[in-house]
Amino acid sequence: MSSASESKLVRRILSRLEVAEWREPNPHLQADYRIAWIAVLRAWRGERLPHVSATYTVVGLHPAKVWPAILERRKALLGSLCGPADLCAVWPPKKPARPETLPGWHARKRTA
Repeated sequence: MSSASESKLVRRILSRLEVAEWREPNPHLQADYRIAWIAVLRAWRGERLPHVSATYTVVGLHPAKVWPAILERRKALLGSLCGPADLCAVWPPKKPARPETLPGWHARKRTA
């Protein structure tokens, strides 16, 4: 891709992200659009880890630490309201690994 067409594509992507951010009423999702906007710009400029630096710029944390920080804040704000449902659990429980089978699947014959 030539530099001119690449630049045009990046400008279009940035423009779409900017409009999406303006139209988004949820401030948390606005921050996500802002992170994406900064990451696209920095990737185009050749930065090695644009999503990490963009997240640091907007949120002030490494991307891997954002969700745990959200849960810690929720726990601090809700305190005893976390209750028996454990709404402040650090991670949701994992489902046990097992194969999914559909009823009657083994009876079907595949036709190519």
